Amino acid sequence: MGEQAEKCSTSSLSRCRESYVIISGRKHIKDNLSFGIVGERVKILIVGGRESQESSKIGIHTWTFLSSLAIKFLFKSAILKLRSGQMKLALVSLNKTSSDPPLGLAYIASYLKKHVDVDVIIIDKERSLLKKVLDEKPDVVGISAMSTEFPTARSLAAKIKRQLEIPLLIGGHHITVMPSHLAEFDIGVCGEGEQTMLELMKIYEKDGGFHKDKLKSIKGIVTHHFVSEIREPIQPLDLIPFPARDLLKMKEFYLLPRRMDFSGNLSICTIMFTSRGCPYNCIFCSSWKFWGRRPRFFSPKYVVEEMKELIDKWKVEQILIYDDLFVLNIRRINEIVKLIKEERIKEKVEFLVLGKANLINRGVCELLKEMGVVTISFGLESGSEKILSYLKTGTVTVEQNRRATKLCKEIGLQVTGSFIIGNPGENEEDLAQTYCLAESSNIDFIELNQLTPLPGTELWELAKKRDIVSDDIGFDWLKLRLTECRPDLLMNDMERTTYMKWFRKFEELKRRKNYRKLVINRQLFKYLLNPAFAKKCLRHTYEIPIFLKNYLRRRE
Repeated sequence: MGEQAEKCSTSSLSRCRESYVIISGRKHIKDNLSFGIVGERVKILIVGGRESQESSKIGIHTWTFLSSLAIKFLFKSAILKLRSGQMKLALVSLNKTSSDPPLGLAYIASYLKKHVDVDVIIIDKERSLLKKVLDEKPDVVGISAMSTEFPTARSLAAKIKRQLEIPLLIGGHHITVMPSHLAEFDIGVCGEGEQTMLELMKIYEKDGGFHKDKLKSIKGIVTHHFVSEIREPIQPLDLIPFPARDLLKMKEFYLLPRRMDFSGNLSICTIMFTSRGCPYNCIFCSSWKFWGRRPRFFSPKYVVEEMKELIDKWKVEQILIYDDLFVLNIRRINEIVKLIKEERIKEKVEFLVLGKANLINRGVCELLKEMGVVTISFGLESGSEKILSYLKTGTVTVEQNRRATKLCKEIGLQVTGSFIIGNPGENEEDLAQTYCLAESSNIDFIELNQLTPLPGTELWELAKKRDIVSDDIGFDWLKLRLTECRPDLLMNDMERTTYMKWFRKFEELKRRKNYRKLVINRQLFKYLLNPAFAKKCLRHTYEIPIFLKNYLRRRE
């Protein structure tokens, strides 16, 4: 039979096409295998030493002619005998600069590992994401992308496609609000991704691929053929395990000593989430389109158990609770505070939280203080009632912002104020009012942002009308990444030179406020013994004189 096979040369491929079944210890790949053709020449390759030994036990011959039925039987038998591993999913984070771990991917990883037999890896902080993907040889790749990361996502997807014939998925905010931008990807995961990814991986595990008919039953996805129904958010959130931080480079990157944006202390710090969803409708934000309008909460027990893990396993000293509205549910905060006391957590870690001024009263502030919160951050946005009402759609007033910051200071909390400048209709008087609020002694730290239209927001629609942005997939998405003074993005009511004068004035106030609160303590010398931290310090030596100057000024 071997001689007969050898005679089937290139000249006779029209009547005897060669096909392959490659079987490895982890997966099988079918290349040009058409089970519907009887009498087709089939080449079966057994890859790897252990698999080669097993091949003799199940009677696989290198060359043979088999009927369609026989091929199916042999193929399934071989897989049952030889498949020793799991399907492999690679989740890719594109953010190379953030000091905060990509918990969205880590939540998906832990949820999948809880429900399905899959080897999940998270590719993050790599010099070459492509090389890492090719080295790992996954069955499926999922890439998470914000709008400013979308060009990078497309480029990476195209390179992967050229070298690996595997399904490519995209998730994250951009595809959620721009589902027509599937581009080089096969499937888009819109909104909350845990349950959607689980259903997708179950299909892949069963069928070895994603068939259009099977995909139609899955909510929350977009393909090149259809957009499915919106998926209902997961309820209760406790169904999702703690994020799989062990799959991230926590010690190498995310747990190096650093100073949070709104804290004076150098410490080992990280973020966590205790809720999802936001009922508000700020014109510059579309968080609700991803997580939903209705706030959902992890239970107090879940929250405190995750805090304990961060302290015991990861040795953190500060935790930023990164919820949009941590202070929304007072009864829940009460229960969290009670459990924190029982577990003596307050003695081991400090907390930073985000707040909304119209939800703050003395009772809330006292609870936060009792919990161990040292800093609360408010999206104050503007000191001008006109601009604030425009940005926040009338949900909060300047007076409420002033009262909340004053109350927090009286209770002993540090306050961070986040401000937005470069707004439509903003004039010098408005900027002066914002500067006056930012300069207040009730505000310890400042975050300064320039108004940026992002897809899915009301602001994006305004920017489209002004021909500043476009829904076109070829739009320059990097234009939305503001790294310098950009008064021309939305503002059209002020001279460029006037705006730049105010921008520099705010930047100087930010440096003065934020560095004034820097704290040097004995921990610094312990941190310097960490090689990764020492290396990081050497890369930022230009900041050391500024650090010392402001520290000494504070000591005077």
